[in-house]
Amino acid sequence: METFTEKAKRLGRIGQRLKRAYGEMARPPDMHPVEHAVRTVLGEEATRREVGAALERIRDHFFDFNDLRVSRPREIREVLGEGFPRASYKARAIPRLLDQVFKRHNSMVWDFLEGMGKTETREFFEALEEVRPFLAATMARDVAGAHAFPVDRDIGRVLGRLGLVDPETDSETDMQGFLERAVKSEQAWQLHALLKRLAEAVCLVGEPKCSACPLKKTCPTAGEMAARRKRRKKAAGGKKKKAARTRKKAAGKKASPKGRKTKSDAGKSTSSKSSKAKGGRRAKRKKKTAKRRRKKR
Repeated sequence: METFTEKAKRLGRIGQRLKRAYGEMARPPDMHPVEHAVRTVLGEEATRREVGAALERIRDHFFDFNDLRVSRPREIREVLGEGFPRASYKARAIPRLLDQVFKRHNSMVWDFLEGMGKTETREFFEALEEVRPFLAATMARDVAGAHAFPVDRDIGRVLGRLGLVDPETDSETDMQGFLERAVKSEQAWQLHALLKRLAEAVCLVGEPKCSACPLKKTCPTAGEMAARRKRRKKAAGGKKKKAARTRKKAAGKKASPKGRKTKSDAGKSTSSKSSKAKGGRRAKRKKKTAKRRRKKR
């Protein structure tokens, strides 16, 4: 079992490999904190293109973010679209978040965040009901400049497949705590962005594209997936061979003409011929014996 130090060093090597594969990740332009929060919720298990298109639909459909706040989840889900990842959950989470902040500060501007420190900003969002830790960490990092490593389902999935965390048993808070200790603050944003890129392009929900992964040589899941594919290929090859034998056998039966004798028929005819021959020899012997008797008389 890897120690904390070994995992921290492996995280550093992972960051270097991803940077060689994808290059330096550019920081997005500053945006309003309300839009940033909405984008963060939408971004879980969704590509950047899907998030951008969803935000455009939201802007076209709703008058402003306050209109979004008072809208029904069903309407928001329809705007996001049926194919949007986890649309039902996000359609509930977004107005719930906006409404709680509005009721506390009677504002949709969120300018109160300017007077908050790093820890205070994170604690404010963590205190909101049904707000996930990864959102609080994202807002503290991007709005207040705190050292934070947000862990949503994408980051948890990637690091889980790499064997660094266990999303089934580790909470988001535990995983974030581990990463914030293991990764230096000046490297955290870049590594987080690279892991999100990996999750979006290769380490997908369901079946990952391990053959295209820049970490496939050191990822335990890539080895398991390769072995699984070999077993499937072997099983498929066995089925094909069996099917080919069955087809060949069936073709052989169809190719036999109606008048042609089969092996069993040939065996029957041979036995009948031999029995006839034996019967003929007996009759000849009987005739010879009868002649000899008549001569003696």
